[in-house]
Amino acid sequence: MFFIDRKKNGYIALVLIILIIGIWGGYTISHSLTPVRVGVLLSMTGDLENREPLEWAQENINQNGGIGGRPLELVYKDTAKGDTLTLAKELLADGTIHVVIGPDTSDDTYTLAPLFAEKNKILISPYATSGDLYRAFGKSGTFWRTTQGDVAQIKTILSILKSRNAGHVALLVENTSYGDTFYDWTGFFAIEYGINLTSIQQFERETGRVGENVDLALAQDPDYIIAICGPVDAATIKQAMDRSGTQTKLFLADSAASPLLVSQLGRAAEGMEGTTPTADPASGFASAYQEKFGHAPSDFAAPIYDALLLAAATEARQDAVFSEIPADSLRHVVYGNGTLVGWNATGIHDALKSIRSGGSPDLSGASGPLRYDAEYGVDPLVAYYSIWVVENGTLSAHDVIGSEKTGSAGVEGVSASGSRATRTNMGSATSGTSRYTPLTERKDFQAVIVGSSRGWNNYRHQSDALAVYALLRKNGVQDDHIILMLYDDIPNLPENPIKGDVHNTLNGINLRSGARTDYTGRQVTAETFENVMLGNLTADTPVVLESNTSTDVFVYIASHGTPGRTLITGSTTSLTTEEFTNLTNRMEREGKYRQIVYLVETCFSEGIARNSTAKGMLYLTGASATEPSLGAVYDMGIKQWLSDEFTATFLNVIRTDPDITFRELYITTYERVTGSHVRMLNTENFGNIDIPVREYLTP
Repeated sequence: MFFIDRKKNGYIALVLIILIIGIWGGYTISHSLTPVRVGVLLSMTGDLENREPLEWAQENINQNGGIGGRPLELVYKDTAKGDTLTLAKELLADGTIHVVIGPDTSDDTYTLAPLFAEKNKILISPYATSGDLYRAFGKSGTFWRTTQGDVAQIKTILSILKSRNAGHVALLVENTSYGDTFYDWTGFFAIEYGINLTSIQQFERETGRVGENVDLALAQDPDYIIAICGPVDAATIKQAMDRSGTQTKLFLADSAASPLLVSQLGRAAEGMEGTTPTADPASGFASAYQEKFGHAPSDFAAPIYDALLLAAATEARQDAVFSEIPADSLRHVVYGNGTLVGWNATGIHDALKSIRSGGSPDLSGASGPLRYDAEYGVDPLVAYYSIWVVENGTLSAHDVIGSEKTGSAGVEGVSASGSRATRTNMGSATSGTSRYTPLTERKDFQAVIVGSSRGWNNYRHQSDALAVYALLRKNGVQDDHIILMLYDDIPNLPENPIKGDVHNTLNGINLRSGARTDYTGRQVTAETFENVMLGNLTADTPVVLESNTSTDVFVYIASHGTPGRTLITGSTTSLTTEEFTNLTNRMEREGKYRQIVYLVETCFSEGIARNSTAKGMLYLTGASATEPSLGAVYDMGIKQWLSDEFTATFLNVIRTDPDITFRELYITTYERVTGSHVRMLNTENFGNIDIPVREYLTP
């Protein structure tokens, strides 16, 4: 028999309680004396534009008691003095740092964001403005920025030009990662604002050859040329326009806003204008900055200041709920709906005090309200841009316009980077009356799938083609009824960390395994495609469509495109609008199908089918004639886009709703795809668009 000594056990329990209290008290004292350390991964050497707003925010935090009595300490890693990746890894290895402000560029963000997500640390960039970052790292909770992406800037520019009654504009854009966002989104907002985008020209930066692009842009007599470039190229463009004697006006963006522009042009620079990010004029930040430092803030001073404000607020939340991961702490901060607090010393003190007490204040920063995209995070919902003008040899800021005042394209709570097409631009593709009825019964089904792009950066085109192939195989379509044209280099490229694998969704199955190709590599050309479609058996095309007037045909193409041209394998072989029209007319004339459906995933993909009126043909595509298509589903593990947005959307829709019709598929994808306008052409000549898609895609 065992006896319990309750008195002894009581002593033990008391000792344990005292020990726990002592340990907790010691931890609390130690914790209260430990600085809160925030990493800074920016160019700092001689750069007051970065240092001043950071250290002013630090001063405003520390002079009012820091974070629960703990001073905030900045841990600088100067990217001007060392390799950005190496410096970032030093911050990642430091267990006392949970939040890092930086990096300087979007390219560096693509490299670093996956590493920070893996370590569950926060990266807040005041500078990285690429529109793709929103889709790539949205929902991760570990990458945020305090300035909207350049999607908001091009939206603002077009709203300004619309207010000036500009009906026709041309785009000249440098072929850089900075220029990519403007190239991707100008066509979308031009459609939304009812502006005709007459020309899209990309050029290589500072080569002196941009004058040729100016001539091409002016040939369409636009009201404005929007030029996205630095001051050197902006000066070259202005000189070319002056020589031409054109009445077309020039509008620039933030990268051209430099004294170098004036020094390059002299008096010819007078009157040149553009936009540049600026602080919220209602915040009082600019005047307070001028008073403190004796000069006006730089364009990005407010976002830099706000980056540290968010970092401090996140650390305050970590103090309040120490078991919470930093990503969830930052989400709590940016989705606050309590009392409105400002960016100055008093506002910061009240905000940090409230957060440490479990509150959720509504933060308003120097750059504007710190309210973020409700679904993806990453972007604040509002950005401010000033219109700068060269006057008397100086760049002067004129009006300030907020991105929320520039009209809507999407839904409330979504940043500009998540803009979707409005219903008013859907067109009448679904309302026309069909003028065609197939003359014969369906007896056969055949498909042609093309994933022609090569190289690691085109992963998504091959994975999309394989995903569509897998859908058909799951529907019961046999391989001898599918012609698969796949460049097929992705599985074994050195960049592929999963050898032999191509997947289309995160953690998805290997779609390449078991797929039977008919044409690969350099066999995948426009000539091969035309021979396949027309049934031309040759030594180079031994597998072709064997179709007739009782065969329903399905064609899927994932590739690149330029206005009026779909590329098939690089830039050497392509289908032009004229060639595609001739192909579809000839197939109709020669009785090569009963009905034929094209689903096309390329940039500017509406353009090649604009003149096609073949009976029995339906053409559904993810982008208008003036828009690129955008990538979707970014895999941080392999650092690559897995799919294009239109394809990812229609595949998900078909899988979710097997009975969806072509009419409903068009409407649904139109409403869900971001950054482009889904188009469906030739409905009046196809026949019944209310037949289920899966039924059509089944033998």
